[in-house]
Amino acid sequence: MKLYNYCLIFLAVFLFISCEKETEDLSRSTYYVSFNLKGENPLLVPVGESFTDPGVIATEKGKDVTSSITVESDVDATVMGKYSIVYSSVNVDGLKSKAVREVYVCNPLVTTDISGTYTVQAGTHRIAFASGARVDYGGNSVTITRVAPGFFYVSDLFGVYYEKRPGYGPRYAMTGYIALNEDNTIDLVSSSVAAWGDSLDTIKDGVYNPVTGEISWKAEYVESYSFNVTLKK
Repeated sequence: MKLYNYCLIFLAVFLFISCEKETEDLSRSTYYVSFNLKGENPLLVPVGESFTDPGVIATEKGKDVTSSITVESDVDATVMGKYSIVYSSVNVDGLKSKAVREVYVCNPLVTTDISGTYTVQAGTHRIAFASGARVDYGGNSVTITRVAPGFFYVSDLFGVYYEKRPGYGPRYAMTGYIALNEDNTIDLVSSSVAAWGDSLDTIKDGVYNPVTGEISWKAEYVESYSFNVTLKK
């Protein structure tokens, strides 16, 4: 009986200490590292020019901890594209926080804006390299959005082929970024299709015709197909 009582007393003390400790943890305040980005966000960088990160000021509970943060950057100012700089830190309690600066490497000399909603024109088609088989399609809409001078986001570089024709849905759109050059030619910057996790091989013969307003390109994919797309507002 005494042993049983001792056990009860031990259990009560253990629970009391545990609850006390748990309550202590819940009531204790923590301060995350906060970031104040210098310069603009997003930041536009002329392609080919040298780039210096404007930096950030990091504070924890009012104290400057900038010297202890981690900075990760994939910016390549020699190639047009969308990049990011990630500033991160861990506070005294081991809790992480971060801030992200978006960087667009673009061509400020390009003032033409080709953004808008376009219709995929008749004559747009897919060619299979192996057999030469041609599949015509068209009539759906593609949206082009200006991100920075000469730098544009395209809702589907396939011209809405897989999303609509076989009815796979929006995850099969080849989204991406294109560069409009001063001579109105178009280059591929980057691309991806969510469902398959891959991208285009390249874009050939990309061009914007300012007289007709037409945009066209040949989007080559998995070394097997060419999507010959023509768009017009």
